[in-house]
This record gives sequence, C-alpha cells and structure tokens, in this order.
Amino acid sequence: MLVLAGFGLCSEVKILSDNFYPAGLNIIKIETKNAYIEVKTDHKTIKFPVYDGISFFAIPYRTGKIAVLNVISEGRVIFRKFIKIKKRKYPVSKITVKERKLTNELIERIKNENRILRKKLSEYTEKKFTESSFIKPLKALSISTPFGAKRIINGKKRSVHWGVDFKAPEGTEVYASLSGRVVLARELFYTGKTVVIDHGLGLHTLYAHLSSIAVKEGQMIKGGQIIGKVGSTGRSTGPHLHFGIYLGGVRVDPYLAFRLKL
Repeated sequence: MLVLAGFGLCSEVKILSDNFYPAGLNIIKIETKNAYIEVKTDHKTIKFPVYDGISFFAIPYRTGKIAVLNVISEGRVIFRKFIKIKKRKYPVSKITVKERKLTNELIERIKNENRILRKKLSEYTEKKFTESSFIKPLKALSISTPFGAKRIINGKKRSVHWGVDFKAPEGTEVYASLSGRVVLARELFYTGKTVVIDHGLGLHTLYAHLSSIAVKEGQMIKGGQIIGKVGSTGRSTGPHLHFGIYLGGVRVDPYLAFRLKL
C-alpha cells in the first residue's frame, strides 16, 4: 500500500492511494479528530467527511493539471498537498437508439427521477461494509463502453458516459460490489430497472438496465449477494450491465476504484 505525505503541515495525515486521475477514488487516514477533507480544483471545491479516522476523496472528472487537497480541523488547514493530475485518454462512443417522443409528462418524470437519484447518491451514512476491496459485479468483466467515453447518440453529442458498460448475456447474475443498504430498486426512464446501494462513508454503487431486480428498497445486503440480472431495459442497445460508483455524488471511475484496498 502506497503512503504519500503532504507538505509537512501534519504528520497525522497519510494518503493511502495514488488514483490521482480524473474520477479517481482515493483513501486517506487522519488521526486528528473533528477534521474534514476539501478538494479544490480550477472550477469547484468539494468537501468529504471523515469517519473514524478514515476518509475517501475523489478527483472530479473535469479537473485540470493540479488539484489541492486540504485537511481542515477547527477552521484551520492542518495538511495540504498539491496533487498533479495524471493524464488519461477517453474514447468516443457512438451508438444508435430508438428515439421516444418526450411528452411533458415524460419530461416531468425524467426530472423527478434525476432529483431522486442525485439525492440518494449524495447521502452520507455510517460505514456499512466490511469488505477490503470492491467485488466485481459480474463473474467475468468484458467492457463495451469505458468510463469517461464521449457519447454521440443518434449523431448528436451527449453527456460523458458516467459508468462502465459490461457486456453479458441477458439473465446473467449481477452481484453487489460491497455490503450495504438498498436505497433504490425500481424502473427508471433512461436506466431501466435500476438498483442503488448505499455502502456508507459516502460510497454508492449503481446497477442499471437490469432485466429483473432481486432486492427491495431498505433491504440490507452482503457483498457478493445477487441483486438482479443483466438486461436491456431503459435506453439501451442490447443486454449489458451499466455499473457506476459514486462518492458523495461525485462520479468515480470503477476501474480505478477496483485498485483500492478499502
């Protein structure tokens, strides 16, 4: 495990990772009580709580060459590190899907679903997992679209792809990546049958386009438990699993998160 020190402001802070890429998930150990993390980029500042001496922090996807990591306690910066952001190249993903006319009723539905998702994914609760690393959501991982791909749908530029798409036959079992509580298990307009799990400490995982859901909202589950099956519901071109990881609502690249020792 890599240990990185900052610029001498506090010996009680250690960064235990080096996922210093856009959308990289990182872990930090802080012995000082009543502290929180602040990540400053050229366009935003994000705060991450500390729980029992441990905190995760994420590098936002749209970050320039440098991010500033501050550990703040009682209104004072006790640790600061200037993080050089590593470069990554992202492909262009072109897909064609059947267009569906958006009525006023559908537009309101989509807006409401987006509000619900944002709220669920930004909640911070106590730690719920005991695993030391993320569990693969499928037994075999074969990427069809990586995180960060620039999407062109039906010839038009759309938003960045905020998860990883894994190819798999319809009906393939999907597993919870960590223990936690199911906070969403329902069908949404764009992502079809969708499950969101709260693992605590700001970490959430999302599983989309499922053919069936095997869990209920409010249910406590264990890492590796079956939560549904691969499908092609919602806006989809064929059977696959769209898998996402979020930290306090910040989108994280799952493949970088898979490298972490939790």
